[in-house]
Amino acid sequence: MGATVIANGRNREKLEAVRKESAHPDAFHAEALDLLADMDALPLWIKELKERYGKLGGLVCCAGHAGIMPLRDYSRTVAGRLLDIHFHVPLLLAKGFADRRNNIGDGSSIVFISSAAALAREAGLAAYGGAKAALMAAAAVLSKELAPQKIRVNALAPAVVRTPMGEEYLSFLSDEAQEKELASYPLGLGEPEDVAQMAAFLLSGAGKWITGQTIAMDGGRY
Repeated sequence: MGATVIANGRNREKLEAVRKESAHPDAFHAEALDLLADMDALPLWIKELKERYGKLGGLVCCAGHAGIMPLRDYSRTVAGRLLDIHFHVPLLLAKGFADRRNNIGDGSSIVFISSAAALAREAGLAAYGGAKAALMAAAAVLSKELAPQKIRVNALAPAVVRTPMGEEYLSFLSDEAQEKELASYPLGLGEPEDVAQMAAFLLSGAGKWITGQTIAMDGGRY
């Protein structure tokens, strides 16, 4: 859409592949970093990005990691890692972004990618859904906290999307369960572009009157 994008991921090769596929590769900047390696340093990292690329207008947090863990297998270590990935990292990135020295002020927007797992009643998703529910709650609270700075904060809650993570989830199901799951989506499974376009809308001026919301995206599943 012509915006300058700073894309983060752990794998530089994958980031470069996305950059080459983008409509405006010269405006796509790859920043490879494992965000779990030093979480407390993430606000400073946001400041460093600002110094390299200029003040930031938007932040999207989208962690491509899920975890199925029935209660009988509940592990505080595993659950803690899910909370780090899906809650602590986004809030620490938001902390850096919300620093007045790092954002453009009026028009700034934060979008957290939560999950329909936070709204559904699916077995085995207590820890993952709980972390995503915490992120949704944070979006609502931060929308009030950051409103004086004219920073909007919203969340998206997609159900199963055709990504490697989505395909991995389906692979855990039996053929019968997978057929039932697919049939439960009146509009079919989501595509990455479906979520990306909504995130872009919330980042843009077209969404300037929307804040504190979680928008469910589930193709009619729930």
